[in-house]
Amino acid sequence: MLPYVTIPSWSIGPLHMNLYGVMFASGVFVAALLAEREAKRQGFSAEMVQQLVLWMMLGIVVGARLFYVLFYWPEDLPRTLIGTIAVWKGGLAFLGGFLGAVSAGYLFTRAKKLPFWRLADIFTIPLVIGHIIGRIGDYLTGAHPGAITDLPWGIPLHGAIRHPVVLYEILGLVIIVAALLVLRKRLRGDGMLFTAYVTLYALQRLILDVFRIPATDPRYLGMTPTQMGLVVIAALLIIYQYRGRRKQSAGFRKRTA
Repeated sequence: MLPYVTIPSWSIGPLHMNLYGVMFASGVFVAALLAEREAKRQGFSAEMVQQLVLWMMLGIVVGARLFYVLFYWPEDLPRTLIGTIAVWKGGLAFLGGFLGAVSAGYLFTRAKKLPFWRLADIFTIPLVIGHIIGRIGDYLTGAHPGAITDLPWGIPLHGAIRHPVVLYEILGLVIIVAALLVLRKRLRGDGMLFTAYVTLYALQRLILDVFRIPATDPRYLGMTPTQMGLVVIAALLIIYQYRGRRKQSAGFRKRTA
């Protein structure tokens, strides 16, 4: 059994803080800094990048909270207006934040006539690094308890020895970052790196969520909301990229015929 201690929330005056919320915000901040540096290296202006980051940060918070309220809200906790917006107490869902950031980024790039897929690739690896930081907060606060196990690396949580599913996810995300660092030198075409990330993470969650429990990760048609969402998004991205490559190949053949 792995030694394990959760870190409780604390209060600063009337404000109640949760370590997950702090780490989530830290992950967003670090991801934004890394993405801004890479975007400027590729020739985008600092002012544009900062505006895009602000849009995406707003999309992350709104999307993450909305997705949590819709799909993960505890059944024994009444929904109130203040409770719904109390993001400082935790309760932020990754997939909602991801969808919120992508939606905000798409709207911004359309309004500014910027290359959405190129910027999506730029933000991909910083996004995963920020996700890892947020998951560290999950792990330290005892979120997402896993199924009961007798394996030697189980952790004591909620009155039983359980799979450390958040730790599994952190390790998996580290592997995904390593894979993306290799793939970004080999993949050609805007949006390919982003598609590779979503596909890899969808595969990870298909495996990982087997060890989660319905009490904190409810099932719909036998799958968690994140599993279902990621599988659909990955499939759509793969189809989009495949069709784009076919159109490019057809156009090239016509030009050289």
